[in-house]
Amino acid sequence: MRVPVGKSLRVAPGDEVVIRGILPPPAKLGRLFVFASENGAQFSPYVPNVADILVANGMPTMLSPLTMRLLTDRADRQIKFTADIDGFIQVMQEVDEATDPLAKVKLSRTINPDLGWIDWAKRKLTTWQTPKHLL
Repeated sequence: MRVPVGKSLRVAPGDEVVIRGILPPPAKLGRLFVFASENGAQFSPYVPNVADILVANGMPTMLSPLTMRLLTDRADRQIKFTADIDGFIQVMQEVDEATDPLAKVKLSRTINPDLGWIDWAKRKLTTWQTPKHLL
């Protein structure tokens, strides 16, 4: 089963997102997946820049979502990407049992540097919003 880890993060196109995952000491494996929600939809696996990928020979291509695997040797990892959606990002962890220890996840974003100061201020004020389906 997949359980949410940490809070969701409000993003918009052009924002740089950094996700850092840390595996707690008693755990041996952490399987983390990045999920996204846009326009109030339920969270689903996030594949960056999926709209830019061409369909080959009229057939869709199987794509992999953003994932992070934490092991005892590599208990601290991070991924960076530029958001291409206007919505929310949430990290989910796949666990075998409900009692499995959860990884510690820190999400941060840098607002798109190409925005003017008025648009930047508007975006800064939207950080407190939560996804509509969680209200």
